[in-house]
Amino acid sequence: MRSIFFAILALLNFNLLIGQDYIEYYNFCNEGDKQIYLKNYEEALKNFNKAFSLVDYVHANQYKSASLCAAHIGNIEKTYLYAKNAILNGLDPVFLKTKDFKKFRKTEKYKILCDSISIFQKQHLLSINLNYKKEIDSLYYIDQNIIRNNKSCKGNYNIDKSKLPSNLFELDSVIFEHLLTLIEKYGFPSEKKIGYEGYSNVWVLFHHNVRLPKNSKYLPILKEALVKGEYLPRNYAWVYDQSLMFKQEEPYFYFGIALVDHLSDDKKMEIDKRRKEHGIKPLESTIVKKRGNGIMQKFLW
Repeated sequence: MRSIFFAILALLNFNLLIGQDYIEYYNFCNEGDKQIYLKNYEEALKNFNKAFSLVDYVHANQYKSASLCAAHIGNIEKTYLYAKNAILNGLDPVFLKTKDFKKFRKTEKYKILCDSISIFQKQHLLSINLNYKKEIDSLYYIDQNIIRNNKSCKGNYNIDKSKLPSNLFELDSVIFEHLLTLIEKYGFPSEKKIGYEGYSNVWVLFHHNVRLPKNSKYLPILKEALVKGEYLPRNYAWVYDQSLMFKQEEPYFYFGIALVDHLSDDKKMEIDKRRKEHGIKPLESTIVKKRGNGIMQKFLW
């Protein structure tokens, strides 16, 4: 596994030199989300447009947010375009049923969009590595259904449970080792490579493993992927802070694992500076409260 790690890291470092830096894109999108929260939809759309002009791949959820803004200000063409792009990048079109798109659903463009949804979905499947996604989905099933008994995670897999270890959490390391092998074969499992749904499954596999002290050496892989738009800021912030928590060290981003009320204004400014440098939303975007023995994080925007 160690040889795979260094090979991957060298490849990611090389690609970073010739690839794009997504940090500015993330920050424009974050400002867009803030303006949506404030119901300044025109200003929000300006920020999304700036973000999209900076990169070659835009994440499906960001297209959805931009489409929502366009719908609120009555820009039918942009509503259609960004909704179409969100679906092309793998987002379930159910988002069009929300109240934000009520007026848009009365337009001819909405009917045209609905008539083409199946085509866009097929185009999406053709654009991603389906074999890679299937492998990720099977690992996710083991992570959720087998190890953590999450029966809402469905899958048609024939697993001989008599061969499973008595401590099911031992499978986490098996999953991670196989994931590293897949990365060596296919590259990092980004949304662009395995789709919105695939990425929604894979980030938690990294989270359950890279946060552990024995695997902290893999954090640079996620940092490089973050900069390249392949690993999302909120996922990086959470796994990084949890890796510090396991070592009983102070959180770096204060992302969902510690209260911030006791912090000085200067300390909060320092944390927000760190967050912005990594494309992570500022502290004001969330409410963090104590719940039982843990911490509850509510996202405002």
